[in-house]
Formats: sequence, structure tokens, C-alpha cells
Amino acid sequence: MMLTHEVATVWWERGVPDRMVWRDRRWRVSDTPTRLTATAEFLPSAMTHAPERTVGWRFQVSAEGDAVVVDIVPEGDGWVVARTWR
Repeated sequence: MMLTHEVATVWWERGVPDRMVWRDRRWRVSDTPTRLTATAEFLPSAMTHAPERTVGWRFQVSAEGDAVVVDIVPEGDGWVVARTWR
């Protein structure tokens, strides 16, 4: 895993990431994106099915024979790539 903090422009299809531009390359999502979620810390630990909020997405992207798994997280009005796996 590599930590990073690089801006990405993300396009969405039916509420999930579909493609993005990152590191001056066009990437296409090549697997099923997974929501990264968090539960509010102030909720009681005994609460079952606590509401969760989306804090990012993890998915594989491919471009020109290259593939990488990325985590994207919101920042301001856009998205940044926070982690990568090769």
C-alpha cells in the first residue's frame, strides 16, 4: 500500500465511480467499486445496524495495460486518491 494525496477528477455512473483522470492519465474502473463507510462515534456501541456514511470508495482502475487499486476520498468539492495498491 502506498499513501498519497493526489487530485483526481471522477465521473460517475448510477451513483458509483465509472472513470477518472489521475496523474494526467485517463483510467476506467475495471471492477465493482466498494463504498468505504464510517459509523458516527457518538452512537452507543450496543446499537445494531447503526447508520453509516460514505467516506470514500475503493476500486481497480485500468489504463493502457496498467492496473491499480485506489481509494478515493472527498476533499472540498472534489476527490483525491488517498491510497494505492499495485
